[in-house]
Amino acid sequence: MDMPTLAQVIASLEGEPFGLDAPPSWSQGRTLYGGMTAALAWAAADRILPDLPPLRSVQAAFVGPASGRLTLKPEVLRRGKSATTVGVDVRGDAGLAARLTFFCGSPRESKVAHERIAPPQAPAPGDLPKVLGSGQGPTFAANYDIRHVSGGLPFAGGEPEFVMWARLAAHEGADALVSLIALADVLPPASMPVFPEFGLISTLSWSFDLDALPSNAGAWYLCRAAAESTADGYSRQSMDVWDERGRRLLAGRQTVAIFV
Repeated sequence: MDMPTLAQVIASLEGEPFGLDAPPSWSQGRTLYGGMTAALAWAAADRILPDLPPLRSVQAAFVGPASGRLTLKPEVLRRGKSATTVGVDVRGDAGLAARLTFFCGSPRESKVAHERIAPPQAPAPGDLPKVLGSGQGPTFAANYDIRHVSGGLPFAGGEPEFVMWARLAAHEGADALVSLIALADVLPPASMPVFPEFGLISTLSWSFDLDALPSNAGAWYLCRAAAESTADGYSRQSMDVWDERGRRLLAGRQTVAIFV
């Protein structure tokens, strides 16, 4: 299987609306995994609107499979004095695959600043073994180096929570923010430790807010996903990403359909 790097996939975006063939090595089942779909959408928006203020918040609805020939169409929904809202539709061979909204805002002087969320205690990633070996896990996971810190493992029992270090395996030429968006969805659904058997999953929606912007596409990030409630075939989870300095960069929520 051809294994293009993240930078190579982004560079393959062409035309307007943008188009590319969904790379199988970045897939989860029959679709691109959600992090890559969102990363492509942001890269497309940033390419035609290079003067956007810093990205602050993202909402993504995953409607259908992002497979085959993809087209991405960014559109400015509103541009104000300090904030710009951009929508991006992603279409595949089966029709609409995802609809994303990006909220960008310029920084303003403020007398209020605080950070109340501390990262979990974790050994350095170099002191931990890799979680997935060759041929294990979903296809896209081969693009990452992932180290288990705490929480259960899929189908192994334990708390419905994951804490893991992760980094992009081949980061040369990649944009730091595009890389973070792709990586932020790298953990399995947090309900998987309590699955009694293998079951399919599908992300329905994902929203996240950015507390700070990354500067290094190859950095290690401490990722946490925790299932808060699971019932009726759906799981709601919270998600956080910290850098090695202990700064939280991203906080999100996700609704996942589970078929088990």
